[in-house]
Amino acid sequence: MSALDDMALSDEALEAWMAAKTNRPLVRTMSALDGFVTAAVTGPRYPDPQDWMCPLMGLRRDVLAKGSATDHAVFASVAKIHNRINETLFDRPRDYAPRFATKPSGGIDPRPWCQGFYAAMNLNIKSWRRLLDSTTQPRPAAADPDLLRRQKGEARPRQAQAGARDRAFHRTRGLQRHRPRHPRPTRTPLRHPL
Repeated sequence: MSALDDMALSDEALEAWMAAKTNRPLVRTMSALDGFVTAAVTGPRYPDPQDWMCPLMGLRRDVLAKGSATDHAVFASVAKIHNRINETLFDRPRDYAPRFATKPSGGIDPRPWCQGFYAAMNLNIKSWRRLLDSTTQPRPAAADPDLLRRQKGEARPRQAQAGARDRAFHRTRGLQRHRPRHPRPTRTPLRHPL
């Protein structure tokens, strides 16, 4: 891992490289890069890390064989970010915090992070579509009149019909049983081959 850290660019240098890159990378800020890599870690797996790393940074597919030292440093930087997010989500999921941009007024701006996450989804949309299929998701709250009454502050009905609670329980259990299983992200850290 120390060789990867030695090759990697600093965050400021990587962001400057993304901003100046003429062969359009999918993201231009560190916040968007963090969102993209988070989606790559938590979403459907890619067969090869180069399938998302090269389009992400606007690099050629044969960058490892024919890339410059700067290209290798960029590749190592993305691998380092991937490993950090992967390790945090696996070992300390409560410690994970998205890297949001800051507004000039001092607040946080989640839009670049979300745009990066969305760019990763679009790069692998066929695999994501299975996870986003609305037919297997639970019904919205508007379809549950009891929940709507509670949200409006109205009292619950005095006594539910006999068996209504059991039917509701089995209906929700059925939804949980048919909910798509999301594959866990791979725990294997990325290594730079050079």
